[in-house]
Amino acid sequence: MGSGNKMADLTYKEFMEDVRRRLAKLSVDDFKHIFLNKASEVHPAKRHEFLAQLNPPQMTEYVSVLDCETIMAEIADFAKRVVDGEYCDGWGWDNDYHEERDWGDESWSEEMDDFFLDARELLIGEETKLAEEAYRQLFDTLELGQEPGHLPGDPDSTNMLEADLDEQVALFCRAVYLNASSEARPDSVFEAINDYGYFAHKVTLKKIIGALDTPLPGFDAFLSAWIELLSEQNQGKTGELLREAIMLQGGVAAISSLARQYPEQYPKAYLDWLSALDPADTKSALEVAREGLSNIPRDYIIRAQVAQAIAQIGEQLGDRQLKLEGYRERFISDPSVNHLLDLYLTAFENGTFEAIRELSEQRIGELQGKSRSDYNSERNTAYVTDGIVAQTLLLGGRYERVFELCQGQDSLGWSFGDNSKPLLITFLLTVLAGEGKYSKLIGKYWEYVIRRNTFYTSQDYVKKHQKAVGLLKDNIQLTGEQEVFYLKWCLAEVGQRVDAIVSNQYRGSYDKAAELLVAMAETLANREGKQAGLALIEKYRNKYPRHIAFKNEINRAVRESGLTE
Repeated sequence: MGSGNKMADLTYKEFMEDVRRRLAKLSVDDFKHIFLNKASEVHPAKRHEFLAQLNPPQMTEYVSVLDCETIMAEIADFAKRVVDGEYCDGWGWDNDYHEERDWGDESWSEEMDDFFLDARELLIGEETKLAEEAYRQLFDTLELGQEPGHLPGDPDSTNMLEADLDEQVALFCRAVYLNASSEARPDSVFEAINDYGYFAHKVTLKKIIGALDTPLPGFDAFLSAWIELLSEQNQGKTGELLREAIMLQGGVAAISSLARQYPEQYPKAYLDWLSALDPADTKSALEVAREGLSNIPRDYIIRAQVAQAIAQIGEQLGDRQLKLEGYRERFISDPSVNHLLDLYLTAFENGTFEAIRELSEQRIGELQGKSRSDYNSERNTAYVTDGIVAQTLLLGGRYERVFELCQGQDSLGWSFGDNSKPLLITFLLTVLAGEGKYSKLIGKYWEYVIRRNTFYTSQDYVKKHQKAVGLLKDNIQLTGEQEVFYLKWCLAEVGQRVDAIVSNQYRGSYDKAAELLVAMAETLANREGKQAGLALIEKYRNKYPRHIAFKNEINRAVRESGLTE
């Protein structure tokens, strides 16, 4: 099945306008060539249907008549069958979805797809009141998928549909618009969006306008009243609608005025302003972005997107100072590992690493203890996790302070949360191993550690992290006493983690325990010779002689490492 929330690339209006433009350029021979190609691809069972479509309108004997009464009766009957649970056979676990779901006849989704098309036909046929009623009944029926016993299949029932729900919600809102009096339209459309807008990725006025290629009556008056209504709301989602309406009514001049007057209330207006500029006009973009950075509160996460515009211009122009300016302000407003990496790497390029490191550490100190505010996506404020704090300190060369963070932290729970131990231990293994020949498992475990708890799992992210660590290692010189201390600490911590996992029989983590153990063995092999590393491995084989699954994971990791070659 397709996804019901798949966003259309073009609205219906844009699509039809583009079709007309392209048709105007085609010759008769072009038309013949296109239809002959289409005819060659038609399924044998559909050939008569295809031929019927080639009849000129005046020669067509069949005239389509919209049977409104039948459509509404069939939708009502369908809704009753869903309410009565006629499609469901039971409720249970699904190994594919890894959760419980309804089981039964999934043909309901095909029926609903057809009914959405019928509702659209009602609207096109100017049966607007029936179209609105049909849509409400279909959406109410789809809502039943949130409860057991109604709509079998994917736990998220919208994923069972081929219908583009973004467009269907837009068509519904269009029907509501047409049915309401001119005075009531803003309130009616706003209520419709609140009732069913969650079925779509994002309801916009542009999508409502473009759902069909006929103009909306009285739109100019509606737009002014719509802006007034949205200005009085105190809901997060209305900001997007308000900014869109202001741009539709007044263009760049209006959106820039909103940005300047209300930077705390509508900071995204600066992003709208930037998007509306000519991409080649970097001078204006820089002016707008810098103004946005000055006016938008420093703690607003959205400010980081404005800063990103400066960094992109710097990248485009090959200006490292601009890149640094953009990345610095981006990290200040939205501290993340990815943003930190861009900032530190650019600071290294510019020869200003120490100053940037000090600024970054000061910033995370300011944010520690603050929680994220979820009340409004446009006004979310910056916060830091313990993981970001550890990464900022470690990549800045402050490994001693990360060591302090590790004290009292557990040997379990490394895959989730903000435990700093896996970060520091694996980093120290890379330092203590030096340039030795055994490093496969050290590198593999390091990649696992830097990927955990982040959305940035691309190879580009990994490469940036590795580059930053390489620069860091070049600037770290451990004394002999420090090397002995940290090696002893790593051995103890690795041993405690292996013991915690294996003795408690956490089989799902045996692979990671074995890989960490062999990474530790690689470090010893590089420092003291291969036999020292193999001796460590043998110690744990003997310690857990009956844990066959763990021993198998050790053997796999050793083969991968190459320690026995």
